[in-house]
Amino acid sequence: MGDEKQRSHPIEKSASKWKQLARKRWIYPAVYLGFAAIVLAAVLWMQGGQENAEPRDLSGIDEERSAFDAKDESVPVLGDSEVFKVPASEDSGVFVQKQFYDTAASTEEQQAALVFYNNTYYQNAGIDYAKEDGASFDVKAAMSGKVVKATDDQLLGNVVHLEHENGVVTVYESLDGLEVAEGDKVTQGDKLGTAGTNTFDTDAGVHVHFEVRKDGVPVNPLDVFNQPSSAVEGPEQEQTGDAVSNPSASEGTEVEDKGTESEIDAEDKAEEDAKKAEEKSDDQKSDQEKSDSKDSQ
Repeated sequence: MGDEKQRSHPIEKSASKWKQLARKRWIYPAVYLGFAAIVLAAVLWMQGGQENAEPRDLSGIDEERSAFDAKDESVPVLGDSEVFKVPASEDSGVFVQKQFYDTAASTEEQQAALVFYNNTYYQNAGIDYAKEDGASFDVKAAMSGKVVKATDDQLLGNVVHLEHENGVVTVYESLDGLEVAEGDKVTQGDKLGTAGTNTFDTDAGVHVHFEVRKDGVPVNPLDVFNQPSSAVEGPEQEQTGDAVSNPSASEGTEVEDKGTESEIDAEDKAEEDAKKAEEKSDDQKSDQEKSDSKDSQ
């Protein structure tokens, strides 16, 4: 009887082993991974069975219910994603030689944006790019477009006009030779020619004159760089001035000489200041003479 009491029942031994396993930290993760493996195997088996099944007959589907019509023309997704770039390569080493004439700029900035030709001052309608060493460089298309003008102008040198969307045109003047012809379609970065000289602005030396026009009116290119053509806005009505401020023999454009008045005003002011300074100096000398005269007496 004592031996029988000392022997444990088989069921009790089995329960004791499960309790010992349950205390192990790895038992639950192992059970979870095993169950997941079984589920994954079942899913893969079911997918394999579907791939081997016969294809469905789609001939009865109504074509009018389809989300895509094969007859429709494809529409570009990016659309107006191209933005204006400087009309030269990044490693060309160009700098802004002459700024755009801004009516809201200071007098000094406006005077620096004047072009002197034939004893007359003209407002710069764009930006002039040049290199420090005066060397030539490749002139690139600032944006993709269509060449609507490519000609040799006696005053402005070789000229290229590129037409873009939204009434925007870019102008490239003072080119030494042309790489495109009227009617060509160019991609942004394509070579249009090389920087050269012209008769209109001889003081600029080798350079390229770059303009951005909105509906024929020049706008500051610095305001549109890294923006699409749809973002280009024309100036306010009272600031529009002439459609083109550079005198071109081919375009026959006459320009109002607004810059001359600014220059004359600056000269008159300088003369007036000089006269005031001279009068002040004379007054000081007179006072000094009177003082010396009193001291001598």
